[in-house]
Amino acid sequence: MSPIEQVLAAAKTIAMNGHTPTMALIKGKLGGRVPMPILIQGLQQFKAIPKEQWQTLPDLGDALETTKQATNDAPSMIEQQLMAQMQQMKIEFEAKIESLEKRVLQLENKQ
Repeated sequence: MSPIEQVLAAAKTIAMNGHTPTMALIKGKLGGRVPMPILIQGLQQFKAIPKEQWQTLPDLGDALETTKQATNDAPSMIEQQLMAQMQQMKIEFEAKIESLEKRVLQLENKQ
């Protein structure tokens, strides 16, 4: 489920509980996982939807469960980038260790 759909689902849940959806309430429901521009866009979209069409929106529980499954199934882009950086650092460290070991051997052979 897209972040916009998560915002819409959170707004629907808040509205169905008798409250007016606000940025703070939606952010609280979603736990701060959605960027502010997406929150704003989602809230604007929700306010433009007639009350009769709210039933077509997904429920928040469904939205969060779908997101949780997608998150658990595949590593995120950030995790993939971090892994690539760590692998590169490992290669660099191994090369540096090899270089230092050669230097130590050279210095030991001079004495």
